[in-house]
Order: sequence, then C-alpha cells, then structure tokens
Amino acid sequence: MKAGIFTTTIDKIIATGPELKHFHFAFEPGTVFDFDAGQFVNVLLPGPEAGKTVKRPYSIASAPLRKTGFDLCLKLVKGGYATTYFWTLKEGDKVQIQGPLGRFTARQPLPKALIFISTGTGIAPFRSMINDLLEKGTSCEIWNIFGNRYEDEIIYKDEFDALAAKHPNLHNIFTVSRPKTWTGEKEYVQFMLKKYISNPAEKNIYICGLTNMINAVEATALEMGFAKTQIFYEKYD
Repeated sequence: MKAGIFTTTIDKIIATGPELKHFHFAFEPGTVFDFDAGQFVNVLLPGPEAGKTVKRPYSIASAPLRKTGFDLCLKLVKGGYATTYFWTLKEGDKVQIQGPLGRFTARQPLPKALIFISTGTGIAPFRSMINDLLEKGTSCEIWNIFGNRYEDEIIYKDEFDALAAKHPNLHNIFTVSRPKTWTGEKEYVQFMLKKYISNPAEKNIYICGLTNMINAVEATALEMGFAKTQIFYEKYD
C-alpha cells in the first residue's frame, strides 16, 4: 500500500534486555495498514525545537497478518534523541508514524533456503519475515543467525526457540561475542555463516545491522561462492 501518516497508541512496553525494549503499537479502529514483512516505518516525534518534527526509521518487528497493530524493538542509544524520547513514553501514549516503507522483503519465488543474519535490533525485520513465512506454511529452510555481545541481549530468544520446536525447517544459531556464562556459539556471525552453510546453490542471504558487520558477512559470502545477486541487506547506520 502507499505510505501514509497514522496515529497509533502504545498499548504494551516490555523490557527485553539491558537498554532494550519491545513496543506494541495499536492502530485506531478502522485503520487499514497493509505492509510486507521486512518493511519499516518512520516514527514522527516532536523535536527539541517548537514546531519541528524528528523522523526516525525503525523496522517493523511483527508479521503482517496481525492487522490491528505492529511491534518495534529499540535499543537505547546514549545521547540519541529518538530513543531517549521513547524511554520517557508510557503505555497509552500516542505516537505518529509514517509507512509502510522499504523494499527489504523476501524475494519471490523463494529459493530452497533463506539465511537471515543479524546483530542487535537488526533482528527486527527477520522476526517479521520468519513469523510471516511460517504462518504461511513455507517449506523453505530458514536459518536465523543472530549475534550479540552478551547473552542477555538476545531479543526474542524464547520465542524463536518455541517456533523452531514447532517448525523443523527453522534453524536458530545464536552467537555471543563477549560471553559471561553462555555455553553456545561465541564467534562473529560471518564465522557462523561459514560453519553452518556449505553449498550456496538455491540460497539467498539477508543481512541487517551495522555497516561493518554487513561488509564482513558479504565478504565471507562472496568467498564462499555466493553471487552478489543472492545477497540483500539493510544498514542501521
């Protein structure tokens, strides 16, 4: 659908980790907001100057089948205007958004395997895509390679584990680069790609996060024999 401006209400805020929050936004009754998994919204916030609006893009973290609202997951950025503002908001507060926007969506027809690689809140569009694909009954193999510095930053881990228990075609690879008590994988995400994925045939890679990580994953994928046409990404900086 064509992007528009909508008024939403925050109806749920959940702390999901240190300086991490999950926000659920509800639309006003009768609102039509049809988006594709992987798209984003611009959040329109009152700026520090009177009459000025601050606009920030955030990936939608929920699947499109739920029509009454959507989710965002945010990390508090020290000194960042938008997330500092969000941390002052309460359930029941109104927020204006613009959307849906973006083309970071699963390309059709689907290949035999989709490899989603993210760090931090870069998991947001993949939470949307993975839930959407599974809700639609895809037979495609889905690899969810998700990296964080610390184990308490793994957003939605329990949810992804539960999905994998129900859907054997979902493979979650969680990796932590600065473990405390974590006993799972401990390497960067590009090494997880190399460890778990062998033949690049009929596979597409989607990457979301900061530029340095995306560049490292893309370089690794190209070394493995993936073509540039098999690699898609969205940068968060």
